Amino acid sequence: MYVTTKDGRIEYVAASPFEISAEMDKFYADLERLLDAKMSISEAFYFASMVHLVFVKIHPWNDGNGRSARLLEKWFLAEKLGPQAWFLQSEKFYYLHHDTYYTNIRALGLEYPSLDYTKSFPFALMLPNSVLHSE
Repeated sequence: MYVTTKDGRIEYVAASPFEISAEMDKFYADLERLLDAKMSISEAFYFASMVHLVFVKIHPWNDGNGRSARLLEKWFLAEKLGPQAWFLQSEKFYYLHHDTYYTNIRALGLEYPSLDYTKSFPFALMLPNSVLHSE
């Protein structure tokens, strides 16, 4: 699966179709561990962001990966912090800052096998910034 720009350039090369099942199994196993773990509010925000980022980088479907990732992020927060988390305006913040959102996603690399998650901090800051700088 390739994600392309409007002018046809390759934006991102997702996990191979042969890897998707194993990668999603790892994703769900990690998600289960995170759901069982006690964590602070700041940890919940960090891991919610990472759930979003990891899912969107696996990119398991032809369409809807970003929307699904944002929903998973919000769901994770609601599981950890309670139903009030559904009212956070993170999707609006991502929309209003879409250039930064995509720049931060791209920062990890072009191809799934060589992603560098040490570069994920700017992306992880966007979720708490959506609370601190809501418009």
